[in-house]
Amino acid sequence: MKVILKSGPMRKVPRNAVIAIGVFDGVHRGHQQVIRRAVDEARRLKGPSIVMTFHPHPVFVLHPRKFSAYVLPLSQRLKFFKSLGVDICVVVNFTKAFSAVSPEHFLKGYLVKKFKPVKVVVGQDFHFGHGGAGAISLLRESGARYGFDVESVPLLKHKNTNIKTTNLKNLISAGDLRAIKVFLGRNYSMGGRVIHGDGRGRKLGFPTANLKKENVTILPPGIYFIRAHFSGRKRNGLFYIGRRPSIKRGGGQVHLEAYLLDFQGNLYHREIEVEFLKKYRNETMFSDEKSLVSQIKKDIHAARLFFKRKIF
Repeated sequence: MKVILKSGPMRKVPRNAVIAIGVFDGVHRGHQQVIRRAVDEARRLKGPSIVMTFHPHPVFVLHPRKFSAYVLPLSQRLKFFKSLGVDICVVVNFTKAFSAVSPEHFLKGYLVKKFKPVKVVVGQDFHFGHGGAGAISLLRESGARYGFDVESVPLLKHKNTNIKTTNLKNLISAGDLRAIKVFLGRNYSMGGRVIHGDGRGRKLGFPTANLKKENVTILPPGIYFIRAHFSGRKRNGLFYIGRRPSIKRGGGQVHLEAYLLDFQGNLYHREIEVEFLKKYRNETMFSDEKSLVSQIKKDIHAARLFFKRKIF
């Protein structure tokens, strides 16, 4: 998949392009439905499938106090777009100046001029242009004028709940892994770069990979059984989310730490993806280091049993 920044070059206007437009944060099943329709139509029309996404998130730019966090960092979003068969991803740098562009100018001066799409696919709640004034009806009118079809994909629901990013964030914050999987169509995962920690895990005899915390919604504190993906490899393990109350005595910043079973190696500066399979226990404060080490050994034993039984 080719990735193009808004300011980057388009060597030539693509022919028969089908474009899916949206932020697509989380790439949940509703987003997947929109993107797959664009990919399928592009193949039928023998043209490229294009995803146009926006970064930073419009809410983060226009109403930062209302923005909680992303579901996925951009790098992980791009990986999921690629997995869905997208040919080109255009990442539009969303700024306050860009938000002031009128719906008409966005359509004529950018969408049509740059891409000349034969079809545009969006979700049924899609709005665009200054103040979100552009509705799907205007998109259809412009399509008739400039020669592209418009497909509006209905919202997906699960038990009368819309599969939307806001609802997905609430499920992540609540730690409902089963419902999250329904929304995503896959296990919940978190991507990140391994950074240097304080070496506490290694000193205790259990070296961990510390992930850099991105501006993303995270699961509740606790210990989770996970599968880590990195450099084309997979490793089972445990993942800790918490503030280290046993060490910090009151808690500091949130730590994200992976312990990989039967792994010896250096993961520093690598990108890894952590797939969460089940929560094992809540975060606990221990009175001394001996009690902490004893519990870690029990956690590792429980993880080995979990993966041996393949109950996931």
